[in-house]
Amino acid sequence: MNKGIFSTLATLVFFLLTMSAHAEGEIYKVVDKDGNVTFTDQRPSASAQPMDLPPLSVIETDTPAPAASADGAAGSEEPAPPTPQELRRQFRDFRITRPIQDETFWGTENTVVVTWESSQAIPPAMRVMLYVDGKSQAAPVSGGVSLTLDRGEHQVYAELRDERNRRVVTTQTITFFVKQASVGNSRPVARPRGGGS
Repeated sequence: MNKGIFSTLATLVFFLLTMSAHAEGEIYKVVDKDGNVTFTDQRPSASAQPMDLPPLSVIETDTPAPAASADGAAGSEEPAPPTPQELRRQFRDFRITRPIQDETFWGTENTVVVTWESSQAIPPAMRVMLYVDGKSQAAPVSGGVSLTLDRGEHQVYAELRDERNRRVVTTQTITFFVKQASVGNSRPVARPRGGGS
């Protein structure tokens, strides 16, 4: 038998026996007349003395105990917050509901109510940023705001942002008009068709 293979096998047997010895008993080293070394857990003779082996190194790890939930049950974890992609899917229908595209406001004393919604309830941790004519302002997550605007053309859109202030979705830009009745600019009046005057 090749001496290198024998040496490797002897070392492997030694380590296996060493590991099992601490669990089961003592290890004895036996050297035969040819100098071959054998390790065994069987006492080879009445006068044989067990080997003095170093203790095994054991490293213990801290395993955190499962956290208890509010109802006292262990092991239940808080769900992870949704990812930006999940939020985009969830709130993809976030939109401005008022004003509608190209709507004209007459005689409102320059006041316009802007509202928005989504089919999913918007969590209070999220934010809405409203952009009116390019200027931003924070707004409540649900409902709307009342704006006082000059006469003329205006544009509005909104962004829904997550709790880390990252943009989730942006609404379509809505163009609308504010007009007030005056001597030179009166609201068109519908007249009946037909022969009467």
